Amino acid sequence: MAAIDDKIQATKFVISTNKSFEEIRALGLSAAAAASGSITKVHETDVTTNELIQYNIKRLGMVEVLNFGLLFTQSSDGENSLILVPGNYLTSQATLLVFIPIGAKDAAGYPPLKKLSDHIQAALS
Repeated sequence: MAAIDDKIQATKFVISTNKSFEEIRALGLSAAAAASGSITKVHETDVTTNELIQYNIKRLGMVEVLNFGLLFTQSSDGENSLILVPGNYLTSQATLLVFIPIGAKDAAGYPPLKKLSDHIQAALS
């Protein structure tokens, strides 16, 4: 089983598309809604017009467990690029007697990020 760091990096993608920034933003919002669950929610946090959409994933509405962005670049020939860039994330690991780690590290933000990444890639391919 791959380490959590490798799994999160595997959600990164670069896709060429003819969609506009606003279409990508709408797709990101629908993917965020689809990736949100009862405990973890995906939120759009900031938008730099025609360039960057930033998101975070919060657990129980309070603790930010992961953040990431969708970077949009326009080209003159109409083929635009979209890049998903994972950012910072919190990991957890079970322990024995408070300080002896057992099992693999996990990240609460990974499942929603994976679901969002898959949703966007499927919609654009």
